[in-house]
Amino acid sequence: MPELIEVEMYLKSATRTVGRTVSSVALPDPQYLKGEPGLDALQSSTHNQNLKQVRRIGKLLILEVGNISLGLRFGMTGRLIIDGESPVERLLYTTAKVDQDHIRFVMNFTQGGELAVVDPRRFGSVELEPNETVLGADAAKISPQELGAALNNSKAALKAVLLNQQKVAGLGNLLCDEILWRAGLDPRRPSRSVRKPELGVLAAAIQDTIKELTRRGGSHMGDIQQERHQSGICPKDGGQLQRCTLGGRTTWWCPEHQH
Repeated sequence: MPELIEVEMYLKSATRTVGRTVSSVALPDPQYLKGEPGLDALQSSTHNQNLKQVRRIGKLLILEVGNISLGLRFGMTGRLIIDGESPVERLLYTTAKVDQDHIRFVMNFTQGGELAVVDPRRFGSVELEPNETVLGADAAKISPQELGAALNNSKAALKAVLLNQQKVAGLGNLLCDEILWRAGLDPRRPSRSVRKPELGVLAAAIQDTIKELTRRGGSHMGDIQQERHQSGICPKDGGQLQRCTLGGRTTWWCPEHQH
């Protein structure tokens, strides 16, 4: 959290800054800038340059400024603030309050207004010229064939592979649990055990879940969200949900219908 759905909301809000000219860039937390080159290069390459485009791959938001691209990653608690407003009112695991100490990145515009990242837990980052080629197919439009290529020959648990951004870009913990629950697939299964007919079911579940939860307002709006706790009950068949850790994340699933 935020996952693909929230980053897409950030994207739509950020598009209103397209065409503005960058007057300055500030990094109150210099360590938030990852990779090379450093802050001086970031400031010099964006100064007086137009913000030409905003786009998204998975959970990576990309700002095209002048001749460079700037990648924003939001980690667990990052929110995008555009002209003082956030397109996402609620994120799990963090507060809606904007604390000055939690502002990690600010892009100011000559025409007025700003684009900022607020991230209390500092798991996100800003990076000049991020390597987009390492990301897998975007989950919002992934095909059964692309999904099969991502899962093929892997002994890793199905959920762990879906969480791997180099395999499938955009899915986080909440979306994965909801998607696998809807698809009826056990998250612990070896990825390579997913058969061809199941790939079609899973690809459809990924796209349909993203669309529906986007309409509802976020990745935390899934059918099993309120049951992700001890003694939680499956809304589909009334079975008791089970819990384990996969891919380093707490996982909930129904043993009655997820196989």
